[in-house]
Amino acid sequence: MKKLSFLAAVAVMSLVSTTTFAQEVEETVIEAVAQQEDKVEIQVSELPETVTATLSADFADYSADKAFKTMQDEKEVYWVALSKEDANIKVLFDSEGKVIEQKDGDL
Repeated sequence: MKKLSFLAAVAVMSLVSTTTFAQEVEETVIEAVAQQEDKVEIQVSELPETVTATLSADFADYSADKAFKTMQDEKEVYWVALSKEDANIKVLFDSEGKVIEQKDGDL
């Protein structure tokens, strides 16, 4: 009987843990989708001068293929897709031209 009670308690606890994890994953996915929906494609020429200055200084080997404007923490930020012969990266800039994040791959 004790074994059965213990197994039942473990089963209930695993269900609660799984449900909590599933809720966290779902919230993360919803946030990502919301951010994606707010991303607006802009012309590379529309990027702020501060961003283009950083691109020229720190990413001179790359060409800017696409640019997107979005909001993060109530501030405008800019994703820029960059490419060169053997690499594609995407870089997130704040409006002052500071690199916030850099990832491999296309936007």
